[in-house]
Amino acid sequence: MSMLLKLCAVSILACLCQTNLTQYIRIAGVAPDMLIVFLVLLTSYTGAYGGFCTGALTAMFYDASVGYVLAINLVAYTFIGWAAPMLRSFLNRKLKKLKHKSVLVMMLICLFLTLIREVLYIGYLFLIGSEQSLITLVRALLCSGYSALMILPTSFLVSKVMRFRLVPRKKHADLIEKSDDTVI
Repeated sequence: MSMLLKLCAVSILACLCQTNLTQYIRIAGVAPDMLIVFLVLLTSYTGAYGGFCTGALTAMFYDASVGYVLAINLVAYTFIGWAAPMLRSFLNRKLKKLKHKSVLVMMLICLFLTLIREVLYIGYLFLIGSEQSLITLVRALLCSGYSALMILPTSFLVSKVMRFRLVPRKKHADLIEKSDDTVI
C-alpha cells in the first residue's frame, strides 16, 4: 500500500475516532483530542512534510464531518502536524541520556500541542464574545493530559496501519535458496 493511501487511511481513522469513539471514553465530560494523538504518532513515520499534509487533510475531513466552516481547525492541525517532528528532534537532543524515551517524548509533545490547541480555541471563544471561566482552563488541562495518555493504546493502531503491506515481503532465506538454485 502506498504512503499516500496509508496517510489517508490514518486521517479517516483519526476522524472516526474523534467523532465517534470519544463519546464513549469521556471522563468527567472531558474527551481526548484524538486528532492530535494520531498526528503526533504519524509524524514519527512521515516527518514534518507528511505531518503538515496529513494535518491539513485530517482537519478538512474533521471539519466536513462535524460541519464547521471556519478554518481554525485547519490552521491548528496543520501546525501541529508540522511542529510535532521538530519538537521530537529537539526533545531527543535534550533527553539524550534518558533510556526508553520515545513514548515519553511523544506523550510530552502531545500534552504540549494539545494545550496549545485548547488555548487557541479558548482565545477564539473569547474573541467571539463567549464568556470563559476557570473551569474552561481546567478542562483544557484535563484534555491535554488525557490526550497524552491516549498515545499508548493508539500507537499500536497507527503502527499496524503504517506497516501494513498487501504483498508480504519474501523471507531472506527464500532469496538465498533461489540464488543457490540458479548458480548450479
